[in-house]
Amino acid sequence: MRSLVLTAALLLSACAPSFERNVPEERIYRLSAPAMEVAVAFPVDLLVLRPAVAPGLRTDRIATLWPGNRLDYLAGVRWSGELGAVVQAAAVETLATAGALRNVEAEPARFGATHVLALELRRFEADYVAGVPPVARVTMAATLGRQDSRRTLGTWTASAEVPAAKNTVSGVTAALDEAFGRALVVLLRHSQEMLAADPAGRPEPPAAR
Repeated sequence: MRSLVLTAALLLSACAPSFERNVPEERIYRLSAPAMEVAVAFPVDLLVLRPAVAPGLRTDRIATLWPGNRLDYLAGVRWSGELGAVVQAAAVETLATAGALRNVEAEPARFGATHVLALELRRFEADYVAGVPPVARVTMAATLGRQDSRRTLGTWTASAEVPAAKNTVSGVTAALDEAFGRALVVLLRHSQEMLAADPAGRPEPPAAR
C-alpha cells in the first residue's frame, strides 16, 4: 500500500510542470506618458502625490462597466501596477519630459517642493453599457497648491471618452490609454495656467536646447 501511494505521488509530481505550462500567462499593459508641448518654463519644484482612486479601481486589474452599473474586470490581463501608481508615474514622466518645471518628483519626495499636485481618479473603465464596441471613459480631478503655505491655487476636472476600435483586449486597452492621455494633458495644462498666475511660479524664458 505504501509503495502504491509513493508511486502515485511521483506520478502527480511528474505531471505538475505540464499543468503549469497549460495555464495561460497574464498579459501586462502599461499606460503611455503623453507628450506635452510648453512655451515657458517655471521656477517650480513640483511634488506629485499618489492619486486617490475610486473604489473598484484601486487595483492593477482592467475595469469594465456593464448594464446595471455592474463593475467587472478583463480576464487574463492587468496594468503594469496598481492603477494609482501607474497614473502617478505617467504624470511625473510627462511633466519631467516637457521641461517646463525645474524639478518634478513623485511622492515620497527626496528634495524640497515648492508646489504639490494631488490627483484623483474617478472613472477609468471600458463602458459596455452603450453597446459594443465599448467606450473608454476616464475622469480625473487635480488640485494644485503651495507647499509652504498649504494654500490651494485651484481644483479642476478633465474627462475623455474614446470608442474602442474593436471589441478585443488590445482594442480596449488602446482606447483607455488614449483617453487617459487626453485627460492627463488637459489637467497638466491647467496646472501650468495656475502656476503662471501664482507669484511664486512666474514663468522664465525656456532654456536653450
